[in-house]
Amino acid sequence: MRAIPFVAVLILVSLLGSLPASAQAPYAVGDRLVPFQLEDQHEKVRALDKSAKLLLFSRDMNGGDLLREAIAELGAKGLTDLSAVYVADIHNMPSLIASLFAIPRMRDRPYPVLLDRDGSATARLPDVEDQATILELEGLTLRAIHHLDSVEAVKAQLGMAPEASKESDE
Repeated sequence: MRAIPFVAVLILVSLLGSLPASAQAPYAVGDRLVPFQLEDQHEKVRALDKSAKLLLFSRDMNGGDLLREAIAELGAKGLTDLSAVYVADIHNMPSLIASLFAIPRMRDRPYPVLLDRDGSATARLPDVEDQATILELEGLTLRAIHHLDSVEAVKAQLGMAPEASKESDE
């Protein structure tokens, strides 16, 4: 009779280990991010790896608009100088809208935007609806999480302008 609970525990542990990333808890400070590769808006494969110090992330249009407007003047070299990688989770965007409108508009941007088209690479990245997220990294270890609700707050976090709006930190 004792074998049944032990077998049940083994089955439960194996099922939990096979859960998709989306069912796992979001990354927290101190966690090590799993490196990934995604195509950017020009279909060039780029990576989030241990060289990144900042991860700029948006999961929705409002968060993406905040990041776009805040970093517009930086250009590609500015993101490189900051050791920053910009990632957008576009998996909830209808594919027709993405292919006909959103991605072609992104091609005008002077910096790469890594696009998570199925949501798997970014599933564990923390976010707050309608806010931009900036993750501070050290060798892929998460050092700080900033959820920002204004262009001014994003610029301040990136050292581009004095802080005009308070963000929520974790």
